[in-house]
Amino acid sequence: MSPDFLLFRSALLFFVGWFCGNYLFKFNLTVDSVAKREPGAIQAPSGYEVKTILHSLRREQVDIPTEEDTTCNCAFQRPSDFLSPWDLANKQKEQAATLERFEKRRIDLRDVYNQVEGSSPISYPAHGVYCRPRKTVRLKGVGIDWFDSTVVQDQTQLTVQLSAEKGVFDLASSVDNVAVEGEGTAQLTIRTTSPSLLNRQLQYIVYRNTLYDANTFDLVRLQYAGFTATMPIHIQQVQLPWLYDQKGGKFQDRVTVVVKTFLRYSNLKRLIASFHEHYPGTRMVIADDTPSELFTSVQAPNVDHFRMPENTGYFAGRNLGLSQVSTEYFLYSDEDHYIISNVTRLDMFVSLLDKTNFHLVSATYQKYRSRFSTTFEVTGDKDHICLLQTFKPRYFHEIPGFPGCYANEICANFFMASTNEMKAVGFDPDPALARVGHEELFFSALGRLRTAACLNVIGHNKTGPEYRRYGRFRFPGKTTKALTYKYNLFKHNLDCAQVDWGTYKKNKTMAKTKK
Repeated sequence: MSPDFLLFRSALLFFVGWFCGNYLFKFNLTVDSVAKREPGAIQAPSGYEVKTILHSLRREQVDIPTEEDTTCNCAFQRPSDFLSPWDLANKQKEQAATLERFEKRRIDLRDVYNQVEGSSPISYPAHGVYCRPRKTVRLKGVGIDWFDSTVVQDQTQLTVQLSAEKGVFDLASSVDNVAVEGEGTAQLTIRTTSPSLLNRQLQYIVYRNTLYDANTFDLVRLQYAGFTATMPIHIQQVQLPWLYDQKGGKFQDRVTVVVKTFLRYSNLKRLIASFHEHYPGTRMVIADDTPSELFTSVQAPNVDHFRMPENTGYFAGRNLGLSQVSTEYFLYSDEDHYIISNVTRLDMFVSLLDKTNFHLVSATYQKYRSRFSTTFEVTGDKDHICLLQTFKPRYFHEIPGFPGCYANEICANFFMASTNEMKAVGFDPDPALARVGHEELFFSALGRLRTAACLNVIGHNKTGPEYRRYGRFRFPGKTTKALTYKYNLFKHNLDCAQVDWGTYKKNKTMAKTKK
């Protein structure tokens, strides 16, 4: 034999030996290491043994720390302070029925709890699959990641079952040597002896929604070899945006001013004049429920003065004003506010709403800077919630790019907000909120709107010729306050609501000390 032939034969034998040895090693390692394990068991690949003593990561339930609901931290009145035991029991039944209807209408991702097994061989998208009502979606990412070694070696029949509640399954394509039962139904079964063909067929599964709902979830369950996986599919109809014409892009093209007024016309005229001076051409919508004998019209160019039935109320007037807004943003102001030259910067509010995901941003009263922002402390559990309005912390974090502006939960009564999102929350026109209403807006906005407060100062004039007469309405007696408080408890399913003035006074004292 020639030296060249001997060299070729040696190289060929070396390559074949290397290839076969490497392949068999990988096959044994993969097959044995992916075999289905008992919970907590420690297994080694074929040819190896575990020498190190390993402890299971499982822990007993009692050893796992959990964040428990805190007790209701509120020392104010409870529903039982207003109602007899019999009336309280009936009111609680009514409240429970109302709450059940509210929860039924709400769509929330928290409604779908999806526990994923760490040792499951089933691969699937645990979130992010969307389908329009009565349309189809391909179930991408569904597959079996590993198989029992005996199943592979013995060519045992492999079975995957899928089930749905609000739709059916179709196939985009059929794979040879794979049996499929239930196509076009809510129960689909796939059988084959080949792992590769099984995964190939799983790539062509299509979900088709059959039960119309504008916004809901369907739970698709996949079963294989004793394992079960749940894949949520978000059924959602397209949500059309509500866009606003920017026109020239100036402040007056993008913002409408809404004012609720009652009696205080000298303050109102000062507010109107300050906007005409600093933001000329800005439309103002005035909602007025002043009694007829005292009513004075302020209708003028760029000022729309709406006369309401007398004593209709604070939030009802806000709602009327908001209903007339046709710009992307609106600015709400009481009539005793005014713009301070070279200090109040409303263009910064527009910029913050444009460049961040916040829905509402408020200013700071010139004489009450220590009260420009507060937060809620939520205590109790889901059935017994207490809200404590606290000045510690007053806010959460400074908003990047906007120094002096902070994320919070309760703001001053001078704020700019996104019209669309604010209309979704609205101002409750119930008579219980006719004479007093401030934090009630932020009760409704809690968890729904992102709010912020800025050290952007505005004027606040609490004097004027009408103030004495106005004060008789502005500061209601105990009966009205009790009515408002009782209404808030029922409306928001609260056990208690309170302002922690202690933290405010403490912070105020500390601020004076620092000065």
